[in-house]
Amino acid sequence: MTSFISDQDFTTPAHARALEPDKPARTARFVPSTVIFLAAVWLVVSSVPFGYIGAGRYDIFWCDAVTGVTLAVVTAIRLLKPGVAGFTAITGGLAGWLLMAPLVLQYGLSPSAVNDVALGILVLTCAALS
Repeated sequence: MTSFISDQDFTTPAHARALEPDKPARTARFVPSTVIFLAAVWLVVSSVPFGYIGAGRYDIFWCDAVTGVTLAVVTAIRLLKPGVAGFTAITGGLAGWLLMAPLVLQYGLSPSAVNDVALGILVLTCAALS
């Protein structure tokens, strides 16, 4: 049934009128970005025990904390505004930094280095998928 004023169906709820073909495309972008956001949160949370308490180095702590917060903000923008270009490259650059940080800051073989490299690979893979 349509309204004579708006010529739209007002008896079917709005969520039932949504276009179904668009749903898989949104889900395909949403899942990798959500994984990146969760990885960023983990990077911030793990910076205290791995970077500061475990190694006693402020540079590792601040590197992981700042990179994690930046990654979380960029990913939140990507989730809220999916059409904005350039954020995939920023995410890839941050993932590259996570891979290079143990070498640049000379972590040595520590849990911080393993954590950064594993998260760098995860974020780079998810950025490529999204």
